[in-house]
Amino acid sequence: MALGFDAIHLRDIWRQIGSQGFWKLCAILFAITNLKHLPFAWHIRLINGLFTHWSTSKPLLSKTSGSSALFQPMIIPSRAQLLECDYNFHKSNSTYFADFDVGRLHLLMCLCKRGMIKTGQELFTENGCKGTKKIWISLGGVSCSFRREIKPYQAFEVWTRILCWDRKWIYVVSHFVQKGVGKPRSYTLQPWKRAKDSAQSKGGNEQRASDTGGSRANPAVFATGIAKYVFKRERLTIPPERILQNSGLLPPKPSNLSTPLASDSPAIPLEGTAIPTGIATTVQDLTSTGAEDIIDAALSVKPSEIEWSWDDIEQERLKGMKIAEAWSKTDALNEEWAGDGRPALGRYWDIP
Repeated sequence: MALGFDAIHLRDIWRQIGSQGFWKLCAILFAITNLKHLPFAWHIRLINGLFTHWSTSKPLLSKTSGSSALFQPMIIPSRAQLLECDYNFHKSNSTYFADFDVGRLHLLMCLCKRGMIKTGQELFTENGCKGTKKIWISLGGVSCSFRREIKPYQAFEVWTRILCWDRKWIYVVSHFVQKGVGKPRSYTLQPWKRAKDSAQSKGGNEQRASDTGGSRANPAVFATGIAKYVFKRERLTIPPERILQNSGLLPPKPSNLSTPLASDSPAIPLEGTAIPTGIATTVQDLTSTGAEDIIDAALSVKPSEIEWSWDDIEQERLKGMKIAEAWSKTDALNEEWAGDGRPALGRYWDIP
């Protein structure tokens, strides 16, 4: 009786919905399971990051030691939806960059917005109240290396943090990490999450420690990306250090070092930056172990919830600069393009 009733009930539902209603339902379900790829979804994700940190991050960061938050990661959870996957049934390489965009915008809006506004006002005054107060940030390059595949609808997290900076560029590193592997013991901007995640993290860390004989296991990284940004006021290039100082993220600078000035074409090295022996040894040890260890080292920063000294900041910056310098050498590939009339294999059609 139950089976007969269910069959009759389903037939009644089908008659009410009809064939058109069924396909509408399928279309709605398909859209819900692929929200990231609906029209203007990418723009909405960016706007969400913009407004999320426009008014909330500044008062929360002002209550903490800014230098301790400088290298902390911003974590954005996501999932590999069906339309992101290619014919190999894993997340397509080209779709990683859209998620990188969202993570980087959250990070830079959170950490640099206040410094950009303050620096713009300072430069407006220094220039005799001429020009604009607005400072914008432009992407100068991005690269990604892939380690493991992300399967359809597999959950992951994008961990994004500041890697380093020089006189012109600020470098940002992002990691696609398996969800649940990395569990911070606290959240600077979301302190109410601490108790819940700490309890979960304790059990998870103990389990990972037992699996590795007491040593902490490295997070499962799917991919790692690096990007560089430049701060601009009209044609003027603003050194990232000045933005970070005005954002309250750097400790007092030693008196024997000067803050770089804004210029039209700044040099890459930080002027007056001396590498202490201890820092130089740390950087040398890091770079002598190969690219894989460098990427692993970039994922983790010295855990600290207290204020960092200038030497602490500089040591972390110089460690990151070794990675950034190696990546910047790929800029020379621009000279490898040859459009001088040499033979080519062919010119084929694609969707314009």
